[in-house]
Amino acid sequence: MAKLTALQVFNAVSRNCGENTVSDLASLSGLQLLIWDKITEAIQDIVTDEDARYQFLEAEGQVPLATGEYKYLISGLTYGANMMHEDIESFRQEDSGYKIDFLTSQEWDAKYVDGIGADNQGYPTEYTKYAGYIVFNNRATANENGKIVYFKYWKLPSYYDTSTPSGTIDIPEPFDRTCLVALATLKVLTYLGSDEAAVYKMQVFGDNNEVEGSLNKLKRTYNSPILKPRMTYKF
Repeated sequence: MAKLTALQVFNAVSRNCGENTVSDLASLSGLQLLIWDKITEAIQDIVTDEDARYQFLEAEGQVPLATGEYKYLISGLTYGANMMHEDIESFRQEDSGYKIDFLTSQEWDAKYVDGIGADNQGYPTEYTKYAGYIVFNNRATANENGKIVYFKYWKLPSYYDTSTPSGTIDIPEPFDRTCLVALATLKVLTYLGSDEAAVYKMQVFGDNNEVEGSLNKLKRTYNSPILKPRMTYKF
């Protein structure tokens, strides 16, 4: 089976809600626009779940170091401009492979009270993130210029577009059918006050007992959980 297209998803939700199907998405109106909005909401809910780090959204980012620089605009990166959130344990220097440690903004402010001055030079050993920037604790010198800091991240999700009815998105099949269509249907029927919403709620979320919901199945199949680093002990 192939992934559902934008048009197929729309028509599947429309049928579930007892509405007519369409042959294109160019002139939606009335309840059709509501259905389209709820499909978009459903995508957002699925891919931004706080307990999910989906494998199908994983990507590798790169920060090319530049002489004198220590702040790098995320949206300006060639690899990583579409970052939703990064794997904070994954930042590595290119030459040495040494890990670059993450500091929260509060930890950063406490440690670097005077900011990153001219004396802070060389490869970064720590980083933080704020205001759309990745910020390192050292300014790159000519020796580090052009070297790469590598990291892994989860990218922003793709969405359907009414101008591309044959387009698909990141959510793998069959979960575009069992989870996305069902969740969008649930949202529409709930908005309309229909009792049939309960059927789709069960399909998506299960009953926390005997019936496993499709959303939990998606997480179980494709989730990349954040693991604590291995600990070693010396005696």
